[in-house]
This record gives sequence, structure tokens and C-alpha cells, in this order.
Amino acid sequence: MAVLDRISTSIRAWAVAAALLAVPASQALAEEIMAEEVVAEEVLESSEEQPPELEQGDAIEDELRALEEEVIGAPAWPEASDASVAPTGDAPRPTGPQASQSMNPDISLIADFALAGFVGDPALVGGHDPSAVGFNLQGLELAISASIDPYFRFDSAIVLGLFGLEIEEAFGTTLGLGWGFQARAGQFLTAFGRANPTHLHQWNFVTQPLVVGKFFGGEGMRGLGSELSQLLPLPWYATWRVSVQNIAGGATGRSFLGADADIETLLDLTVAGRLEQFFELGSHIDLLWGLSAANGANSSGRANRTDIFGTDLLLKWHLEGGGGHREIGWQSELLVRRRQVPADVLQDFGGYSELYWHWSPEWQIATRYEFVSGVANDYLDPDWDAARHRGTASLSYYPSHFSRLRLEYGADFLGYREAPADRLVHMVFLQLELVAGAHGAHTY
Repeated sequence: MAVLDRISTSIRAWAVAAALLAVPASQALAEEIMAEEVVAEEVLESSEEQPPELEQGDAIEDELRALEEEVIGAPAWPEASDASVAPTGDAPRPTGPQASQSMNPDISLIADFALAGFVGDPALVGGHDPSAVGFNLQGLELAISASIDPYFRFDSAIVLGLFGLEIEEAFGTTLGLGWGFQARAGQFLTAFGRANPTHLHQWNFVTQPLVVGKFFGGEGMRGLGSELSQLLPLPWYATWRVSVQNIAGGATGRSFLGADADIETLLDLTVAGRLEQFFELGSHIDLLWGLSAANGANSSGRANRTDIFGTDLLLKWHLEGGGGHREIGWQSELLVRRRQVPADVLQDFGGYSELYWHWSPEWQIATRYEFVSGVANDYLDPDWDAARHRGTASLSYYPSHFSRLRLEYGADFLGYREAPADRLVHMVFLQLELVAGAHGAHTY
């Protein structure tokens, strides 16, 4: 038994030392443990001739247990022989601020390339839209996420391009506020509607919806700020959220202020709210309905503001049989914008409706219709004074969860162009998407 105790004590000492060496600034403590191991071995060796001194081994065992607590940050797991402790399967795991966690974040690199061809002069408004004839890098997204501690989670999305990079999102989210509340702070896409908060690799099409580009900007509405949300205590799934952000710039806050320097007081910040409800209409049919609104200062003049209201609907029918991911989905979104300008109020609207059929894990077809109205005397789009329509169809092939090929055709009718021959534009895209690393779940 003395030999077995000696081996057990040595293994534990080496394990604790290895954990300490994995943490910077703990090398001195690791050396102390190694010294304790030597003492333990000497005591155990002498215990064969002097049984009364086994009490020293017990003392060293207590010291090792204390050092384990310091390394792990939680009480060491009790011995199974302790009659006061429940069996391992029933004993509560350590939780709270002392619970240990992995220090390795989830990292992924998502690349989207597209080959584009046009008949006519395209007027694409999305920041990731492949607008050049030939090959395009739509985006190379570096996504990093990790649980910081029991209180916060960190998520980020850094987009790299051929000529630089940008921080699309970088925010922290609370994990335990209670009462269904959750908060986040940092740089994030505003939770407005269905399309705006999503990333390129989550789209059913190669191009961004027209209404999102015209109302919010090519990169979607986003900015530094904070958000509070709550899961409502209702018989069905329902959440509300309110955010306050620095929304400015043509690419990320088109309907609001033109630059960050234009934000002079807290009243210039943009406030957005969303109510989202989810209903199970049957064993295989789900419905999600959302209402969104945003209000903030615009750059047309002092004290002038912009209001944007939206409603969205998502209906999913999960198909049985065949195995894997099989569903039919219908998503629609309608937005109305109202802007104060000197001596006038401009109002326009737009939306889209898309239908997709994922008939097997590998194949999906989708079609989308878009409409955006025009308005006269628009200081942002002076030429866009008539309606614009666009129809799109796409075919997607998924060799696995980590790659995708997509062929897409679009016909874009720009009714505000003077020459009739220039109004209809044909577009063809072939997109390749590759995902390396962690592949997180997509938003429902």
C-alpha cells in the first residue's frame, strides 16, 4: 500500500505542476510543488521503517490538495471514501466564479469568392456584393468566440479584404443576469429585422437585399453601443431588445449621421428596438414574427431625425424522411423609412420575399423578389426617384458543412434610369465558400 500511495501522490503532484506550468507567471509555484513531491517521496520511503511518521504524509497530502484548489480555482473533488458526499453521479459540479474553463477560443476562417458577369451596368448596393466583372473576394471573415468566465461571453467577426480589414463585430454578452435578461456591449450589428444582423455566409443569395443597402448601408446598420434584451415569461417564445449605438457613416448608418464626428450629444445616438415571437404551428411547422424600429439623427440638417419601421416573417416547414437537413422556408421583410429634411419629410419603403427549398443535406434552391420605392429630392439618392425591382434565383450545393458552391442569376430593373435600354441588368454569379475551423450554429 505504501508503494501505491507513493505512486498516486507522485502522479497528482506532476499533474498539478503541469497545470501550473501552462499558466504564465506560475512557474515559481510549480517548482514549489516539485519540491513538495521530493519531500513526499522521502517521507513515504521512510514510512516503511517508521510507521508513526505516516502522519507527515497526510500533511503533505493536505498541502497538495490546497495547491490543487489554487490551480483550479475551486475546491478539490472530494474522495469517494468520504461518506458525507453524494456519489459522483449525483454530486453537484463546481459552478460560479470559481468554475474552471478551457482557455482556447473557437476560431474559424470563412472565405467567400465569386465569379461575376453582367449584361448592363449594375448598381449593386451591398458592401459584399461582387460588383466587378470577373473574380471577386466578397469577404474573408475571421470569427473568434469564447466564454470569458461564468459571467461573460466574447464574440467577434473581423473581415479581411485585399486592401485592409475591418472589425465587423466585437462584443461581450452577459451569461447570468437572471429573470430572462441579457445584455451585450461593444461593436455589433443592430438587431433590426432578419437580414441586417446576419453575416454573408448565412445568406441564401450572393447579394445583399436592396432595401438593406439603401436604408442602412452596404455593411448593414452597426456601431458601438449596448443592448438589453429579455426572454418574456410567456407560454410561447417571445423576446424584446433595445439598443443604443453610435450609428454613422455611409456604409454602416446611411439614413442617419454621415460620420462619427457628427455625433455631438447623446441625443445624436440611434435607438433601436425589436419584438420577436416564435410559434409552433404544428409538429413540423414553425412561425417567427418580428417588429423592429429605429430612431436617430440624420445629416440633412440640425435636429432632423430619421425613423425606420419594419416587420418580418419567417415560416419553416421541416420535412420528414431522407435524413439530414431538409426544410422549406419562406422569409419576408418590409421596411418603411421616414426622414425629416429642411422644410419637408421624405418617406419611402421597400422589402423582399424569398422562398427556399432545402430538399436534401447537399442541395438547396431559392428564389427572391425585391422592391424598393423611389422618392423625389432625396439628398442621399437624387437619381432614385422611381421604383426598382429585382428577381433572383439560386442553386446551392453543399459537399459538407464546411463548403458550398452557389450558382445565381438575377434580373434587376432600375426604373429611374432615363434610357430604357439601361434599365434592365442581367447578373450571373458563381460563388465558392470555404469554412476552416469551428462551425457555429446559424441564427434560426
